[in-house]
Amino acid sequence: MTSRRPTEVCITVDTEFSVGGNFANPELSPIAEPIVLGEIDGKEHGLGFLLESFGEFGVRATFFVEALQTAYFGDEPMGGIARRIVKAGQDVQLHLHPCWLHYESTLAHDLRGVPNDSCADRSDAELDHFFQFGISAFSRWGIPRPVAVRSGNFEVDVNFYRAVARSGIVFSSSIAVAVRRPSDEALVPVGSRCRIEQVLEFPVFSYSYPFGLNRRLRPLAITACSSAEILSALRQAHAHGISPVIILTHPQEYVKHKDSCYARLRCNRVNQIRLKTVLQFLQQHSDQFVTVPISAIKENHPCGIDPYAISVSTGQAMARMAENAINDLVWWY
Repeated sequence: MTSRRPTEVCITVDTEFSVGGNFANPELSPIAEPIVLGEIDGKEHGLGFLLESFGEFGVRATFFVEALQTAYFGDEPMGGIARRIVKAGQDVQLHLHPCWLHYESTLAHDLRGVPNDSCADRSDAELDHFFQFGISAFSRWGIPRPVAVRSGNFEVDVNFYRAVARSGIVFSSSIAVAVRRPSDEALVPVGSRCRIEQVLEFPVFSYSYPFGLNRRLRPLAITACSSAEILSALRQAHAHGISPVIILTHPQEYVKHKDSCYARLRCNRVNQIRLKTVLQFLQQHSDQFVTVPISAIKENHPCGIDPYAISVSTGQAMARMAENAINDLVWWY
């Protein structure tokens, strides 16, 4: 294992605001800073915790910052958040949730029903508008133009990638088979990267775990996996020469909330410990792993075997199920 090239690990942070139920109930308001900052008694347990942790362990992560919400909120407050992330030395790339364009015109406020939040099954004109709208927000925020994109809800089709290429963006991390399998089987990756319509796609890493007589897939995500499962998947990826490994997380995973407006928050210590454990492991095994933002992933690194063949034991899976269940039930921890 030690003779192999270090496995590249990219921690990706989907940084987005919430519609907050406004589509279904106009009396409810979309939520901005609370869902990203997670502030409790003057201390940020969301974004602040992430930036502090990455700084402590010398990690450059990629923050996929949602830009279409500017149709509702305007350039701030997400502009300030994006600039703060860049100032902290982190990588900021484009995240697109088309549902926010429901607010693009004044007439849209009178629409009923849930707006379409998918980047799949869209026309060329719609997709081009999404990218132009999002990229222009980066320009107004005064941060570097994005070179990578992540679609909302991991919903994609071939036409999406054609639009990515037309926009000038060259990388994507918009496939997570364990979260949402593309309807087009041609888009289901068989390795840790694939090229789709001139765009280099880095799917979110997945592993399998036992479930009855079958096996299920699970995304390599901080809130979804135990520390033991994540470390096991990383060790196996390195042993099999799989690189890069894309890990998924969100700022709101590090707080708990009891209401839809994020007014009552508690620290999610389980998820915070998981992230710190992973960062410490990567630091301690720097001969086997190197953390990089998505824009710095080496294109010539061997792709390795199918990452979805990586598996964890029954004991690890059951321990994670119990840990997650208890963490969901216990408000104060």
